[in-house]
Amino acid sequence: MSLNLPQVLSQMQDMGRTAASRVEQLAIKLPEAVETFRRVSLMKPKHIQARIAHAGNRWPGAVPTQEPLDLLVSPPTLPDQLKVIGADGSQIYPDRHAPAFYFMINIGSIIIAHGSGKPPQTNSRPWIYYQDEDLYDQNDGAITNAVVDGWRDVAEMGELARLTDCCPGEPTLALLDNGLLLWLALQVQDSKHRTMDRILRAYFDHLDRIHQAGAALAGFVDRPRSTNVLALLHLANLPLEVINQETLRANPYRGLTDRMLFAQLLSPGQRSSRFTHASPVNRDFQASGHEVQFFYLNSGEEGQIVRVEIPCWVAEQPELLNWVHAGILEQCRSTGGFPYALIRAHELALISYAERRNLDQMLQRTWLNHGLLPRLSQKSRTKKWIGQRRRHRL
Repeated sequence: MSLNLPQVLSQMQDMGRTAASRVEQLAIKLPEAVETFRRVSLMKPKHIQARIAHAGNRWPGAVPTQEPLDLLVSPPTLPDQLKVIGADGSQIYPDRHAPAFYFMINIGSIIIAHGSGKPPQTNSRPWIYYQDEDLYDQNDGAITNAVVDGWRDVAEMGELARLTDCCPGEPTLALLDNGLLLWLALQVQDSKHRTMDRILRAYFDHLDRIHQAGAALAGFVDRPRSTNVLALLHLANLPLEVINQETLRANPYRGLTDRMLFAQLLSPGQRSSRFTHASPVNRDFQASGHEVQFFYLNSGEEGQIVRVEIPCWVAEQPELLNWVHAGILEQCRSTGGFPYALIRAHELALISYAERRNLDQMLQRTWLNHGLLPRLSQKSRTKKWIGQRRRHRL
């Protein structure tokens, strides 16, 4: 046994004591945050906007929209017929110890036609990337796993765009199991990063297609850890003349999340007011006509608070916004709070261990058919020996 469990036990005990202490502290902070939320909701919008402007471009908070801050929206009526499309992806990262340097993305998708009586349509679409332009960055270095994740996000949005193209004029909701702002773009904020530029252009093209198809689009974030609204509460509570980087960092609600706050405010099925995501990356989305907004939603009977991200063109059309709200609740009705379409899309996208092994065997046969000898690195072979849990005599 390589893991020394007795040594871990004492650390686990310390971890438990720390967690219990943290829960006690948060129980004190949470009512204060709720009270601050109600107080800030009574402020004039121009006073809040003045503080946001003073905080600067790097402030990571939530910007209120034209909706009242304390707005609570009850579930709208589900259309008689609504197509819900879910897409999710998985990947095999490039491995320099493998016989071939490549990566794979597999996208699972499903179309559920509510009110039609038709069975769901499912699909799985894999892509292998092996060309030099796919595998190396602008400095001729091997791409990172984060870049592969970026291309997976593009492929997921591309699948939603392809499927919404097939539903012209029909009420349609496209769902993504993630936020809409690209995680990679949040990490790589360099305008000279050519790979990031390619990924963003492809992503925006897919968003354009979904918009043109007249479909609603939403990103579903389960158990969000974001604190954008809490940052807004702290900022709005500061006098204008003392707002600076030091006072902004001294947030009294540290440790809380927006999810905890809205768990105190939202009844089952209700959504919060909409907010704009205050991120430098969102300015790129805004320039392309896809500025991202978000709201919080109580998606289940047991009080699951989720974050739903939508592009501005969904937020500006009440009918599309209602499709998002009602469609997500309908999808969550039989699962306890998570959209069934995304559960099924994940199942279709997942690359199992057996499938990965079959893929490796196909790769080896292909190499041999072309007169090539597939070879693992010495490190990879050694790991295989260790993984078999056998003792080897020297």
